[in-house]
Amino acid sequence: MKRMNTLGAHEALELHEIMNDAIHGLNTMKLYRPYAQDQQLQAMMDRHMHMLTVEYNNLVQMAHHQGAGQAVPNRRAKMSGMMNINQGYSPTYGLRNPQTQTPASTSEEIDDVDVAVCIINCHKQTAALKMRAALEMANPALRQMIQTAANNSADMAYEGFQYANQRGYYQVPTLKDTTADTFLHSYGTAPSPVHHTGSHLM
Repeated sequence: MKRMNTLGAHEALELHEIMNDAIHGLNTMKLYRPYAQDQQLQAMMDRHMHMLTVEYNNLVQMAHHQGAGQAVPNRRAKMSGMMNINQGYSPTYGLRNPQTQTPASTSEEIDDVDVAVCIINCHKQTAALKMRAALEMANPALRQMIQTAANNSADMAYEGFQYANQRGYYQVPTLKDTTADTFLHSYGTAPSPVHHTGSHLM
């Protein structure tokens, strides 16, 4: 594979934003880790921090011009295998006596609910940041690495959602059936495109 010796200005700036975000994301999870009491939540956080650390180090290798061939690429299938995402999971919809949400008065009040929601929000924001950056990458190896990283963040966010949804920490509001049907049925299918042969736009 051809060695990556240079980066475009926009690539360098986007890579800086991603790595800076990765540092803050890892630091945030490390700060929240002692407040996690549930063993499943603790295990999920440990897996995520390991994955994010590996991903960050690979990006640092890229940024230091060590070449795409020397940096270990993110392989989504391998990385995702470390997660406990239930592909057949059926989310629980509707509100079930949701508690009033307020900021914690002291750090001692932070509990598993706060930790789980923090994980979800961190991964969601990071997934969006990475995917937006991937669209600006000119180097194909770097683009693929960032795109894979975005997908990994989306998967970790969904694993966090599954955990929180099962416990009622992350509830999904719904619309009345008639409202949802009316709203979504306002869209119709587009006609099949007409193929013109032998014609040219002037």
